[in-house]
Amino acid sequence: MDINKIGNSFQAKLSSTARVDDDHQFKQIFDQKLNELHPTTNPCPVDSKSDVIVQSEKILNLLDRYAGELADPARTLKDIRPLVDSIEKEVTLMESEAVNKVKNDKTLDRLVKDLAVTAKVAMYKFHRGDYI
Repeated sequence: MDINKIGNSFQAKLSSTARVDDDHQFKQIFDQKLNELHPTTNPCPVDSKSDVIVQSEKILNLLDRYAGELADPARTLKDIRPLVDSIEKEVTLMESEAVNKVKNDKTLDRLVKDLAVTAKVAMYKFHRGDYI
């Protein structure tokens, strides 16, 4: 059995199928058909909603990191301050971008508001000095 032939045949198939067109035709057709099926339930493009969800996930990850930093007795509040600033910046960015992207999507709007409140409460407690 020749192992090199197996590897070469795999590489040949991979390179021929890995070609991807970057014109986003599939996405455009998908969004159009989705809007035709559910015009009232999908008021903004899927791409806009996914941006908001990605931003939300980023904030949740920052909040998890923040909780871990607070639990670490070796970390001081001065060490945590850049992370707090980063969370505040991301929440402000998410809220400003989400205003236009989730106009008629109540579920996603509720997610954005709940996440913003949670992050702002955590930041308020940090600034108030609850962790001194």
